[in-house]
Amino acid sequence: MNINDTPEQAKFRRDIRAWIKKNVPARLQGRRQGIVQGPGIPAEEYAPIRKALIREGWLAPSFPKEYGGAGFDALQMIIFNEEFQRAGVPGPPGGTGGLNNVSQILFKYGTEAQKQRWLLPGLKGEITWCQGYSEPGAGSDLASLKVRADKVDGGYVINGQKIWTSMAHKADWIYLLARTDQNAKPRQKGISFFIFSMKTPGITIRPIITIDDHHHFNETFYDNVKVPEDALVGKLNEGWTVAKALLVHERLNHIAANPQVLGEAIQNLKSAARSTAQNGGMLWDDPDLRRRVVQLEMDADSLRATRYRSVTKISRGEVPGDETMVFKSFGCELFQRIVAVHHEVVGPAGVIWGNDLFGEDAGEIAMHACNIRAATIRGGTSEVQRNVVSKRVLGLPDVGPGSRSD
Repeated sequence: MNINDTPEQAKFRRDIRAWIKKNVPARLQGRRQGIVQGPGIPAEEYAPIRKALIREGWLAPSFPKEYGGAGFDALQMIIFNEEFQRAGVPGPPGGTGGLNNVSQILFKYGTEAQKQRWLLPGLKGEITWCQGYSEPGAGSDLASLKVRADKVDGGYVINGQKIWTSMAHKADWIYLLARTDQNAKPRQKGISFFIFSMKTPGITIRPIITIDDHHHFNETFYDNVKVPEDALVGKLNEGWTVAKALLVHERLNHIAANPQVLGEAIQNLKSAARSTAQNGGMLWDDPDLRRRVVQLEMDADSLRATRYRSVTKISRGEVPGDETMVFKSFGCELFQRIVAVHHEVVGPAGVIWGNDLFGEDAGEIAMHACNIRAATIRGGTSEVQRNVVSKRVLGLPDVGPGSRSD
């Protein structure tokens, strides 16, 4: 593994920077890159950038060129994302609608007809996606899901409820896990992976407004939703394998596992400490605080180097495994630590909600402090991920009732 650019990668990085300078208006650069859900910039203001990205194949640049992408390899994707992050360029409003996640599944498990049907329209921004995984009784323990899909003539009928369905109120299509064999054992068997239109009759969407006062999540209900046979992706009853492949990609690219996002959060913390008066000087003069911040920086750099190992594995054509769970859990917990110290630095001003009176740092930290609490729960709790890492990465035995822990 080499974390330094080769001459070719250095040129590629310069080219990305030049493109950003040419195509992104200055007013849309230098944006703070945080984790708080928000409306972002208006879609009409972002439209020229989106069109320019589509022309280059950069809306999903890892896609092969024949599917409208740029064919970037894993290391090029890291550089591409780093440069957009460094320039403070916001992503498309609403993101890419789950396109980057579902594409990993379609490339590996989809038929050619499914790829043509969903990938090209997704790249053109003609369709967006949401994900139907979590249920009220199946979050981190996803294998206990209850939504069922029963085989009927011409397709399947889906019944049940999902929760935390991000952007379901705006999405055109959903990729969803449902149980197709009610008696399969273990629980991971008998689950299948489906894609179907959110306009299919029988779907009800109920909004969930989060503490930051935004509508991002939803409950979704499925009442005799009839989907065609070609809604099935991969083999019947083998959706768990498909789902795991998607989760590996999702956790590898989790925003809290992005070293640059973490690095910017640390820089915001340091800026606040340098501008906060204390005992005739500035809070940054406190050696104990500086020591704690240095530890945060060291941990972020360690995550960056470890993440590069998996990216190097991908660049060799290998598939990253369950070790990617370390990125999400470690990154989210590190982000929580950064926010906690930042909140301590700004003091009472940290309760201000989006108010510029005390500066951007203070006006944002209260929202961050609330939002980041969920980071170690959504996408798989840290506790569950530690269990998986202990078994599948470290090779430790299961410890259950009546078993020994030594």
